[in-house]
Amino acid sequence: MRRTVLVLLALAAPANALPTMIRLGYVNCAACHVAPQGGGLLNAYGRSIDEAQSLRAGEYQPTTNAVIRALSWGGRITEDLRFVGQEQVSTSTNAPVLGLFRGRFMYRNATELGRSLRVSATLVGENESAARPALVYEPAVRPTQVYVTSALVSWRARSGAGSNLEFSAGRDQLPSGVNLPDLAIYVRSRNRLGYYDAPTQIKMFWWGKRYHVNPYFFGPAGNERSGFHETGGGTLAEFDVLGHGRTVAGVNALHGTSAKLDRTMVGPYARLGFGKWGVFAEHDITTRTPNQAGGSSTFRQDASYAQVFWAAREWLVAGVAGERLTVQSPYRESLVAGGFQLTSRLSPQFTLAISTRIQHNQLNGRTSPAFTLQLAMKTPQ
Repeated sequence: MRRTVLVLLALAAPANALPTMIRLGYVNCAACHVAPQGGGLLNAYGRSIDEAQSLRAGEYQPTTNAVIRALSWGGRITEDLRFVGQEQVSTSTNAPVLGLFRGRFMYRNATELGRSLRVSATLVGENESAARPALVYEPAVRPTQVYVTSALVSWRARSGAGSNLEFSAGRDQLPSGVNLPDLAIYVRSRNRLGYYDAPTQIKMFWWGKRYHVNPYFFGPAGNERSGFHETGGGTLAEFDVLGHGRTVAGVNALHGTSAKLDRTMVGPYARLGFGKWGVFAEHDITTRTPNQAGGSSTFRQDASYAQVFWAAREWLVAGVAGERLTVQSPYRESLVAGGFQLTSRLSPQFTLAISTRIQHNQLNGRTSPAFTLQLAMKTPQ
C-alpha cells in the first residue's frame, strides 16, 4: 500500500468570505464584502467584524492619515497585498522525499468611480503553479507565473445600505455553493473552480434578508487547453428557510459546452448555524458528454462534501469534514476523504491554522494522509 505524507507551511490569507458566519445570522457575503459574491476585499463594516472576531478583539478605526487618505482617493480605493509561501514535502514507500517551495504574491484593488460604478482586479505572481487535477477527459488550464484571477466592472442599482441589485462583467471565478476557500476539495477541484479558472462572464446579484439569486453567463478565459474553451450559463439561488439567517438552502446549476466536452452540473447545498456551531453540506451531480468522434457516451460524476464546525471562541474555530467522489465508467474513480482543521485568528492580519486530511482510493487501495500548518498574512486594507 502506497502512503503519501504532505506537510505544508504557508504564509497566506484565507478568503474572508467565511461561511461560518452563518452561525451569527449572515445569510450571504454582501454585508461584509465589497463584491456580493464574497471572497474579496472587505467593506468598512466587514473590516469592523474582521477586527472584532480576532483574538485582539479591538475596534476598527479608519485611518486619519492625510497621505493615506489621499492615496486611497478619499476612501474610494480599497486594496491589500498578500503573500503565500508554501513548502510542500511528500514521500511514498521506497521513494525519495520530495520538496517544493511555492511563493505567491497577490495584489487586490477595488476602486469606486462613482456612487454606483466600481472596477476591481486581483493580480497574482508565483514561482510554481498549483493547477487543479488534470483529467483524461478534462485537462487543467495553462497556468502562468503572472496572471489575473479577477478583473470586473460592476454597477450597483443604488448606493448605500439599501443596495441589493448589482451587475458585473469581466473575469472571475464562477459562483459556488458553500463558497469555501479550500480549492482542493472535490466540489471545487472537480468542477473548474481552481486557482486559474477565471472565465469571462456577465452576472447579476439580487439579494435580500432571506434570498440570494445569482444568474450568470460565461465564456472562455483564454488559458484553457485547445478544444476546451467553454461557453455556457447558470444560476445560483438560495433561501433562508426559517427566516432567522441561519438555515440557508440553495442550488447551483449550470450548463457549459466546448468543442471536445459538454457538462451539466446541479449542486444542492445547505449552510446551517446554531450559535457556536454549524453544518455545511453540498452534493454536486455533473454529467459530461465527450464531443470527439468515436468518443464515449455521457458519464456522471458525484462529489459530496460535509463539515461540522464549532466556534470555541470567536477567534478559534474547529471543523471536521468528510468527502466522497465517484465517477462512472469509462473514467471510473472512487475516492473518500476526511479531515480536521483548527483555525485561530490572532489578528485581522494574522491567522494560524492546522489541519489533517486522509484520502483513500477505493479502487486501488492507496491511502494518502496529509498534515498542513498555515500562517496567514495580509496588509491592512
